[in-house]
Amino acid sequence: MDIIQDVYDTLTGQLEPEYAVPWVKNAFDEGQPCQKAYSDMLASYDRLLQRLNETDEDADVEEILTSLLTIQWELSREMFLCGVEFARRMEKTS
Repeated sequence: MDIIQDVYDTLTGQLEPEYAVPWVKNAFDEGQPCQKAYSDMLASYDRLLQRLNETDEDADVEEILTSLLTIQWELSREMFLCGVEFARRMEKTS
């Protein structure tokens, strides 16, 4: 079990509830800031495709999104590992 991946997948709503990490909330649930930001991004993406006269996808826009998702994953993973290290250090001092 890769806890980092499981936490990330729970946080991003990629796991069915029965497989989700119980102490992690889905950041994309209705009313959550990520859900609104994602909806706004999709609407902007549709408008951009219209301006570019594209009907389905634009390779450059897809590359931007893929790169941003890669950055998000790497930062999330590193933050998780920093949290683990912080907890270890706090445990040693108590």
